[in-house]
Amino acid sequence: MQGLDDMYLFRQVVDLGGISAASRALRIPKSTVARRVADLEKRLGSLLFHRRSKGMTLTNFGHELHVRCAQLVEDADHIFDFADMRRERPTGFLHIIYPPSTGHYLIEPMAAEFVRQEPQVQLHLEASTGLLDPRSVAADLVFNFAFDPLPDVDIIARRLFSNPFILAAHPEVLKDRRLPEEPQALRGLPCIGFGPKTSPWSWRLTKEDRSYTHRYDPTLSTLQLSALHTAVRRGAGIGAVSRRLVEDEIARGDLVHVLPDWAPPPAVLYAIYPSGRTLTAAARRFMEMILEYFNQRTKIEHYDNIAPPTPARKKL
Repeated sequence: MQGLDDMYLFRQVVDLGGISAASRALRIPKSTVARRVADLEKRLGSLLFHRRSKGMTLTNFGHELHVRCAQLVEDADHIFDFADMRRERPTGFLHIIYPPSTGHYLIEPMAAEFVRQEPQVQLHLEASTGLLDPRSVAADLVFNFAFDPLPDVDIIARRLFSNPFILAAHPEVLKDRRLPEEPQALRGLPCIGFGPKTSPWSWRLTKEDRSYTHRYDPTLSTLQLSALHTAVRRGAGIGAVSRRLVEDEIARGDLVHVLPDWAPPPAVLYAIYPSGRTLTAAARRFMEMILEYFNQRTKIEHYDNIAPPTPARKKL
């Protein structure tokens, strides 16, 4: 607001007892203080002081304005105090967007724990597909799982951890064939796709320094992780699934680990936000809790935790 600084200066002149005292307290030249007060009077169209040889006294308008300026300065101080508080400790409103396919397993349990630990934060969760720019959706944090590196973006994309994926299938899918030993043996087997319907369906499989791309036409495709796992468990085909979510079923023999020496790319969880300056204490705490959550509640060898001190800057 134009003139707010001068109103603050006017209040200081009144409260400190004159232009000379305000000049000393604020370390501003006396001539500058006098000029800014005079400029404020011109903009307001009324005198604030009666100027006499023995000093200055407030006009009636000056008295009224001083009361209003005091309230304005107090409100402004509250705003800055609130901003400082949001930077220093979790408080206020926190808006998080996450992918629905994985949010049910990852973000939503963490959100419930977060609001129990941080009661001063009002948390809003929103599920959405696609890579979103947090600036365009007014979000504090956007979480995104990606199997490929993110495109260059002019915001921060911090890698939190990677989740290994494997190929798995119901035993019925392979009952009439030998368990594949090389990825070329996947030809002719039903495969399930995870991604948008326009995806160029393929798995990029790696084994040490070798790689192979298996292209397929999916018998079923989906953007929902739960639907993918259901299809794999019901024998609809081979799917690339989170190792953590199916390891018990593989150990029981309910599912088969296909090509155990070959692996598709892991799913990397990114936390996306405009810049470090916009990251509130609540947002930082939520990211910290995600890392704590997986370090404490999962088998640590299943995750390659990545939290570099300097996040990569990307462009959306």
